Amino acid sequence: MFPIAQRNSVTFLQAENFLDFNFLTHAFCSRRGGVSQGAFSSLNMTTAQGDEEQRVEENWKILSRSFDIPGESFLVLDQVHKDEVLVVREDPDPVSDRPVPVCDACVTQLPEVALCIRTADCVPIFLLDPSRRVVGAIHAGWGGTALQIAARVIDVMTREFQCRPAEILAAIGPSIGPCCYEVDRRVYLAMRHHAGSEKFFRTASRSEKWNLDLPLANLHQLLEKGLRRKNIASSGQCTFCNPDLFFSHRRDLGVTGRHVNFIMLKKS
Repeated sequence: MFPIAQRNSVTFLQAENFLDFNFLTHAFCSRRGGVSQGAFSSLNMTTAQGDEEQRVEENWKILSRSFDIPGESFLVLDQVHKDEVLVVREDPDPVSDRPVPVCDACVTQLPEVALCIRTADCVPIFLLDPSRRVVGAIHAGWGGTALQIAARVIDVMTREFQCRPAEILAAIGPSIGPCCYEVDRRVYLAMRHHAGSEKFFRTASRSEKWNLDLPLANLHQLLEKGLRRKNIASSGQCTFCNPDLFFSHRRDLGVTGRHVNFIMLKKS
């Protein structure tokens, strides 16, 4: 499991295979450390599910202060469960009303751009090519996983930045685990042709239902693209099973918050 750390009030997890690089900062944030209340307690990072805007804004300020990252450096996506990948080549517009990119993954070589993924059961994945100093962030729900978004991001890193898959490191963050993620035939049919499907699907107790290991499905995509198994770390944490630490859309029947997960290159 990834070690749990804390800065000020913010509790977060980090991947040990990323900790040796002093030019990098990253965090898979938990729900702890903010000011939101009730179902959104406490470090909720979106108003989309009904939380108060003032509280969410304060949560972003808490995150910014805790990691000493300016608020305008956080690049947040409008995640739509597809496979579009944004390549960030220029510093994002610092104005507060800049358009929010509609995509589920982003890649950059720019320092001081914190690539953000918001989750509450879906899989957050970080990628790092330490020699070329390229980072990527992926939001992989079952829809994006079915479209093989993780594999697509590796293709983008290879094409746009000449990364070598064997040199890329990956960190698969907290998400709903196979212990709690039962899916129907629609999901099964969308992914049964994927490499390793016999390992990440298992028949559930109910007819026409399967338990899906979503982190393992994405791990198989990375392996198929040439990443080395020793370079891929997984958190081992299930969001559904840990209500004190994580939001879970499925556990809380949609009335819950969203964590933010971010990765950023520092200036040399």
